[in-house]
Amino acid sequence: MSSHKYFDRICAVIILIALVITVLFMNGEALGIQKIVDADAERNSDSGYFTDNDLNGDWTGYQVRTITLNGDSAKISGTGAYEEYGDIYITQSGYYEISGELSDGSIIVDAKNYSKVWIRLDGVTVNSGDNACLIVENADKVFLTLADASENIFTSGNQYSAEAVENGINAVIYAKDDLTVNGSGSLTVSGGWKHGIKANDDLVITGGVIRVTADGDAIHVNDSFRITGAALDLTAGDEGIDVDGDEEETAGSESGYLYIESGTISIDAQGDGIHAAGDITIDGGEITLHTGKDEIQSDTLYVNHNGNIIIR
Repeated sequence: MSSHKYFDRICAVIILIALVITVLFMNGEALGIQKIVDADAERNSDSGYFTDNDLNGDWTGYQVRTITLNGDSAKISGTGAYEEYGDIYITQSGYYEISGELSDGSIIVDAKNYSKVWIRLDGVTVNSGDNACLIVENADKVFLTLADASENIFTSGNQYSAEAVENGINAVIYAKDDLTVNGSGSLTVSGGWKHGIKANDDLVITGGVIRVTADGDAIHVNDSFRITGAALDLTAGDEGIDVDGDEEETAGSESGYLYIESGTISIDAQGDGIHAAGDITIDGGEITLHTGKDEIQSDTLYVNHNGNIIIR
């Protein structure tokens, strides 16, 4: 048989395999093939308001690396994290538990853009004179868990360094990527420079007692902010909660929206109590507002199904 006939047969087999793969891809679920979906992936928009990982504040059974802060240094077990010039860097996906005090430094997550990072705070105090206490520089998603009965305190100064300002860091907790806060402990955030908690993408809070005092907005988010089962006490020189959205996307209400399922929120703000460029949906919870401007304002749609709003 000539070589070109062998070549023709090989091409036919390749085409047949490609057709089979295409059919399986298009009809996989009907054929009983389970599709694996990463609900926490930043690119996924079909996971609902809260994923299982968002709600899981008691993760156990995993290989956890421990970071014990000791003033200007740290003791770190395992790989994936290191200390440099008083700052703690987390560079790999995985599970980390942090305890102790950092006298003047930052916890910085700088992993791959597909990385999921879980951080459990178990009695952590971080002071940072001229930068954010927690910086999510790069990751797919970070889960910040407040350990049961733990008290955690993040405090930053009144003026950030020129390098931090140049990098756009303007909050005590600053996340360039998706951030979830969960668990049953407490977190106190205090800062005199701009915002308390800032998330450039999505912010989800599903547990814990969180107190924020900030010169600017207490909580400032770009894409979306979703809350359930948490207690928030916010004091702001500007807005209590601001979800500013993306101007090109907000018209479709896919960006800049706020969703409150349950919990208690107390806001004392010089500006608006709650503002969102997209939709505001309140399905439950109790919200107490004392503001200098509007209590609740949406640039698109505000719906309160079953929330208890108290104006003081």
